Amino acid sequence: MEANTKLSRTNFWSVVANSTSSFVIAYLIVFYLNYFTTLLSTAMFGFDVSFDFDQILYHIEPYQWTHDSVKMIFGSGPLLVFLLGLVSLIGYFGLTEEQSRMKVLFVWLSLIAFNQTFGSLMIGNIFKTGVGHVFNWMYFNDTQKMLVALIGFFGLIITAFLMVRPVAMSANSYFNKLDERNFPFFIMSQFILPFLFGYTLIIIYFWQRLLFQEKFAWISLSVLVLIIALRVSSLEKLYFDEDDRRPGISRFLVILAVSMYFGLRIILSRLYTIHW
Repeated sequence: MEANTKLSRTNFWSVVANSTSSFVIAYLIVFYLNYFTTLLSTAMFGFDVSFDFDQILYHIEPYQWTHDSVKMIFGSGPLLVFLLGLVSLIGYFGLTEEQSRMKVLFVWLSLIAFNQTFGSLMIGNIFKTGVGHVFNWMYFNDTQKMLVALIGFFGLIITAFLMVRPVAMSANSYFNKLDERNFPFFIMSQFILPFLFGYTLIIIYFWQRLLFQEKFAWISLSVLVLIIALRVSSLEKLYFDEDDRRPGISRFLVILAVSMYFGLRIILSRLYTIHW
Protein backbone atom coordinates (compact mmCIF):
# COMPACT_ATOMS: atom_id res chain seq x y z
CA MET A 1 0.00 0.00 0.00
CA GLU A 2 1.40 3.38 -0.97
CA ALA A 3 2.36 5.88 1.68
CA ASN A 4 0.11 8.60 0.23
CA THR A 5 -2.84 6.19 0.48
CA LYS A 6 -2.04 5.57 4.11
CA LEU A 7 -2.10 9.29 4.81
CA SER A 8 -5.46 9.77 3.14
CA ARG A 9 -8.39 11.53 4.75
CA THR A 10 -10.38 8.28 4.86
CA ASN A 11 -7.65 6.47 6.77
CA PHE A 12 -7.18 9.46 9.07
CA TRP A 13 -10.80 9.36 10.22
CA SER A 14 -10.75 5.56 10.45
CA VAL A 15 -7.89 5.81 12.96
CA VAL A 16 -9.73 8.59 14.81
CA ALA A 17 -12.88 6.43 15.03
CA ASN A 18 -10.95 3.43 16.36
CA SER A 19 -9.04 5.40 18.97
CA THR A 20 -12.03 7.47 20.08
CA SER A 21 -14.02 4.25 20.55
CA SER A 22 -11.13 2.84 22.58
CA PHE A 23 -11.02 5.99 24.73
CA VAL A 24 -14.74 5.79 25.53
CA ILE A 25 -14.52 2.06 26.33
CA ALA A 26 -11.46 2.58 28.53
CA TYR A 27 -12.95 5.53 30.41
CA LEU A 28 -16.20 3.70 31.18
CA ILE A 29 -14.33 0.56 32.28
CA VAL A 30 -12.13 2.57 34.66
CA PHE A 31 -15.04 4.62 35.99
CA TYR A 32 -17.35 1.67 36.63
CA LEU A 33 -14.59 -0.54 38.06
CA ASN A 34 -14.04 2.11 40.73
CA TYR A 35 -17.79 2.76 41.02
CA PHE A 36 -18.94 -0.83 41.50
CA THR A 37 -15.98 -1.70 43.73
CA THR A 38 -17.07 1.14 46.01
CA LEU A 39 -20.67 -0.07 45.79
CA LEU A 40 -19.85 -3.70 46.58
CA SER A 41 -17.54 -2.70 49.44
CA THR A 42 -20.54 -1.35 51.33
CA ALA A 43 -21.79 -4.95 51.66
CA MET A 44 -18.94 -5.70 54.07
CA PHE A 45 -20.42 -3.22 56.52
CA GLY A 46 -24.12 -3.80 55.82
CA PHE A 47 -24.69 -0.28 54.53
CA ASP A 48 -27.88 0.05 52.47
CA VAL A 49 -27.26 2.05 49.30
CA SER A 50 -29.02 3.49 46.28
CA PHE A 51 -27.26 4.09 42.98
CA ASP A 52 -27.77 5.12 39.37
CA PHE A 53 -25.35 5.81 36.51
CA ASP A 54 -22.92 7.97 38.51
CA GLN A 55 -24.07 8.46 42.09
CA ILE A 56 -24.09 6.30 45.22
CA LEU A 57 -26.31 7.31 48.14
CA TYR A 58 -25.50 5.80 51.54
CA HIS A 59 -28.55 5.19 53.76
CA ILE A 60 -26.75 5.43 57.06
CA GLU A 61 -26.30 7.91 59.88
CA PRO A 62 -23.04 9.90 60.08
CA TYR A 63 -22.01 8.15 63.30
CA GLN A 64 -22.04 4.77 61.50
CA TRP A 65 -18.96 5.68 59.47
CA THR A 66 -15.78 4.16 60.91
CA HIS A 67 -12.11 4.28 59.99
CA ASP A 68 -12.29 0.77 58.54
CA SER A 69 -15.42 1.40 56.50
CA VAL A 70 -14.06 4.66 55.02
CA LYS A 71 -10.72 3.06 54.11
CA MET A 72 -12.35 0.02 52.52
CA ILE A 73 -15.18 1.78 50.68
CA PHE A 74 -13.22 4.75 49.34
CA GLY A 75 -9.79 3.12 49.05
CA SER A 76 -10.49 -0.23 47.36
CA GLY A 77 -11.68 1.29 44.07
CA PRO A 78 -8.58 3.40 43.35
CA LEU A 79 -6.38 0.43 44.25
CA LEU A 80 -8.13 -1.83 41.73
CA VAL A 81 -8.01 0.93 39.11
CA PHE A 82 -4.24 1.16 39.59
CA LEU A 83 -3.92 -2.62 39.22
CA LEU A 84 -6.04 -2.42 36.06
CA GLY A 85 -3.57 0.11 34.67
CA LEU A 86 -0.67 -2.28 35.34
CA VAL A 87 -2.52 -5.25 33.83
CA SER A 88 -3.42 -3.19 30.76
CA LEU A 89 0.21 -2.19 30.32
CA ILE A 90 1.21 -5.86 30.49
CA GLY A 91 -1.53 -6.66 27.98
CA TYR A 92 -0.17 -3.99 25.66
CA PHE A 93 3.38 -5.37 25.77
CA GLY A 94 1.95 -8.79 24.91
CA LEU A 95 0.68 -7.26 21.65
CA THR A 96 3.61 -4.94 20.89
CA GLU A 97 4.63 -6.73 17.70
CA GLU A 98 1.06 -7.32 16.52
CA GLN A 99 -0.96 -5.07 14.22
CA SER A 100 -4.02 -5.45 16.46
CA ARG A 101 -6.24 -2.39 16.93
CA MET A 102 -6.68 -3.55 20.55
CA LYS A 103 -3.30 -2.09 21.47
CA VAL A 104 -4.61 1.45 21.60
CA LEU A 105 -7.38 0.26 23.94
CA PHE A 106 -4.74 -1.01 26.36
CA VAL A 107 -2.82 2.26 26.02
CA TRP A 108 -5.91 4.33 26.86
CA LEU A 109 -6.80 1.98 29.73
CA SER A 110 -3.34 2.45 31.25
CA LEU A 111 -3.33 6.22 30.75
CA ILE A 112 -6.82 6.77 32.14
CA ALA A 113 -6.33 4.34 35.04
CA PHE A 114 -3.01 5.90 36.12
CA ASN A 115 -4.43 9.41 35.64
CA GLN A 116 -7.41 8.58 37.83
CA THR A 117 -5.23 6.93 40.50
CA PHE A 118 -2.55 9.57 40.81
CA GLY A 119 -4.91 12.42 40.00
CA SER A 120 -7.19 11.39 42.86
CA LEU A 121 -4.18 11.27 45.20
CA MET A 122 -3.32 14.82 44.21
CA ILE A 123 -6.72 16.49 43.64
CA GLY A 124 -8.94 14.30 45.83
CA ASN A 125 -6.58 14.69 48.75
CA ILE A 126 -6.63 18.48 48.50
CA PHE A 127 -10.40 18.81 48.02
CA LYS A 128 -11.36 15.88 50.30
CA THR A 129 -13.26 13.92 47.67
CA GLY A 130 -13.06 10.26 46.66
CA VAL A 131 -9.91 8.68 48.09
CA GLY A 132 -9.32 12.01 49.88
CA HIS A 133 -11.91 10.86 52.44
CA VAL A 134 -9.46 8.14 53.49
CA PHE A 135 -6.67 10.58 54.33
CA ASN A 136 -9.13 12.89 56.04
CA TRP A 137 -10.26 10.05 58.33
CA MET A 138 -6.64 9.08 58.98
CA TYR A 139 -6.20 12.56 60.45
CA PHE A 140 -3.28 13.44 58.20
CA ASN A 141 -1.82 16.84 58.97
CA ASP A 142 -1.11 19.39 56.23
CA THR A 143 2.45 18.16 55.71
CA GLN A 144 1.36 14.54 55.28
CA LYS A 145 -1.41 15.57 52.88
CA MET A 146 1.12 17.57 50.87
CA LEU A 147 3.38 14.51 50.64
CA VAL A 148 0.47 12.43 49.34
CA ALA A 149 -0.31 15.16 46.78
CA LEU A 150 3.34 15.15 45.70
CA ILE A 151 3.22 11.36 45.25
CA GLY A 152 0.22 11.89 43.00
CA PHE A 153 2.01 14.64 41.05
CA PHE A 154 5.20 12.65 40.48
CA GLY A 155 3.10 9.56 39.70
CA LEU A 156 1.51 11.51 36.83
CA ILE A 157 4.92 12.67 35.56
CA ILE A 158 6.31 9.12 35.70
CA THR A 159 3.20 7.89 33.86
CA ALA A 160 3.82 10.39 31.07
CA PHE A 161 7.40 9.22 30.52
CA LEU A 162 6.52 5.54 31.02
CA MET A 163 3.86 5.67 28.28
CA VAL A 164 6.02 7.35 25.61
CA ARG A 165 7.34 4.10 24.12
CA PRO A 166 3.97 2.26 24.15
CA VAL A 167 2.30 5.22 22.43
CA ALA A 168 5.02 5.41 19.77
CA MET A 169 4.99 1.65 19.15
CA SER A 170 1.21 1.64 18.74
CA ALA A 171 1.86 3.26 15.36
CA ASN A 172 2.75 -0.17 13.94
CA SER A 173 -0.98 -0.95 13.79
CA TYR A 174 -1.14 1.37 10.77
CA PHE A 175 2.41 2.09 9.58
CA ASN A 176 5.62 0.27 8.67
CA LYS A 177 7.60 3.08 10.26
CA LEU A 178 7.10 6.24 12.30
CA ASP A 179 9.05 9.27 11.12
CA GLU A 180 8.70 13.03 10.73
CA ARG A 181 6.53 12.57 7.62
CA ASN A 182 3.70 10.55 9.17
CA PHE A 183 4.10 11.66 12.81
CA PRO A 184 1.56 14.55 12.58
CA PHE A 185 -0.97 12.20 10.96
CA PHE A 186 -0.36 9.55 13.63
CA ILE A 187 -0.36 11.72 16.75
CA MET A 188 -3.43 13.71 15.70
CA SER A 189 -5.52 10.74 14.59
CA GLN A 190 -4.42 8.27 17.27
CA PHE A 191 -4.27 10.51 20.35
CA ILE A 192 -4.99 14.25 20.16
CA LEU A 193 -8.38 14.18 18.40
CA PRO A 194 -9.57 10.94 20.09
CA PHE A 195 -8.79 12.53 23.47
CA LEU A 196 -10.78 15.67 22.56
CA PHE A 197 -13.70 13.79 20.99
CA GLY A 198 -13.69 11.04 23.62
CA TYR A 199 -13.70 13.39 26.59
CA THR A 200 -16.45 15.44 24.99
CA LEU A 201 -18.57 12.28 24.78
CA ILE A 202 -17.78 11.51 28.43
CA ILE A 203 -18.87 15.02 29.47
CA ILE A 204 -22.14 14.52 27.57
CA TYR A 205 -22.60 11.11 29.24
CA PHE A 206 -22.32 12.63 32.73
CA TRP A 207 -23.84 16.02 31.83
CA GLN A 208 -26.96 15.53 33.97
CA ARG A 209 -24.81 15.56 37.09
CA LEU A 210 -21.14 16.26 36.42
CA LEU A 211 -18.97 14.86 39.21
CA PHE A 212 -15.74 16.35 40.50
CA GLN A 213 -13.62 13.76 38.66
CA GLU A 214 -15.24 14.38 35.28
CA LYS A 215 -14.99 18.17 35.71
CA PHE A 216 -11.26 18.24 36.34
CA ALA A 217 -9.67 14.91 35.27
CA TRP A 218 -9.27 16.26 31.71
CA ILE A 219 -6.69 18.77 32.94
CA SER A 220 -4.13 16.21 34.13
CA LEU A 221 -4.95 13.84 31.27
CA SER A 222 -4.42 16.59 28.69
CA VAL A 223 -1.03 17.36 30.27
CA LEU A 224 -0.12 13.67 30.02
CA VAL A 225 -1.15 13.54 26.36
CA LEU A 226 0.81 16.72 25.59
CA ILE A 227 4.00 15.52 27.31
CA ILE A 228 3.76 12.15 25.57
CA ALA A 229 3.20 13.78 22.17
CA LEU A 230 6.23 16.03 22.63
CA ARG A 231 8.41 13.13 23.76
CA VAL A 232 7.31 10.88 20.90
CA SER A 233 8.10 13.67 18.42
CA SER A 234 11.69 13.73 19.70
CA LEU A 235 12.27 9.98 19.22
CA GLU A 236 14.43 8.70 16.41
CA LYS A 237 12.75 7.17 13.39
CA LEU A 238 11.07 3.87 14.29
CA TYR A 239 10.98 0.93 11.86
CA PHE A 240 8.52 -1.93 12.33
CA ASP A 241 8.15 -4.51 9.53
CA GLU A 242 7.37 -4.68 5.82
CA ASP A 243 3.93 -6.28 6.09
CA ASP A 244 1.04 -4.54 4.37
CA ARG A 245 -1.11 -2.35 6.63
CA ARG A 246 -4.79 -1.91 5.84
CA PRO A 247 -6.15 0.92 7.97
CA GLY A 248 -9.87 0.66 8.48
CA ILE A 249 -12.57 1.03 11.08
CA SER A 250 -12.66 -1.70 13.72
CA ARG A 251 -16.30 -2.72 13.89
CA PHE A 252 -15.66 -4.51 17.18
CA LEU A 253 -14.35 -1.38 18.94
CA VAL A 254 -17.01 0.92 17.52
CA ILE A 255 -19.91 -1.44 18.31
CA LEU A 256 -18.57 -2.13 21.81
CA ALA A 257 -18.16 1.61 22.49
CA VAL A 258 -21.66 2.44 21.28
CA SER A 259 -23.17 -0.48 23.21
CA MET A 260 -21.44 0.49 26.47
CA TYR A 261 -22.10 4.21 26.06
CA PHE A 262 -25.84 3.93 25.47
CA GLY A 263 -26.45 0.59 27.20
CA LEU A 264 -24.98 1.57 30.56
CA ARG A 265 -26.59 5.00 30.47
CA ILE A 266 -30.03 3.53 29.76
CA ILE A 267 -29.80 0.59 32.18
CA LEU A 268 -28.51 2.78 35.01
CA SER A 269 -30.80 5.75 34.30
CA ARG A 270 -33.11 4.81 37.19
CA LEU A 271 -32.26 4.66 40.88
CA TYR A 272 -31.64 1.17 42.28
CA THR A 273 -31.64 0.36 46.02
CA ILE A 274 -29.74 -2.49 47.66
CA HIS A 275 -30.45 -3.71 51.19
CA TRP A 276 -27.44 -5.80 52.22
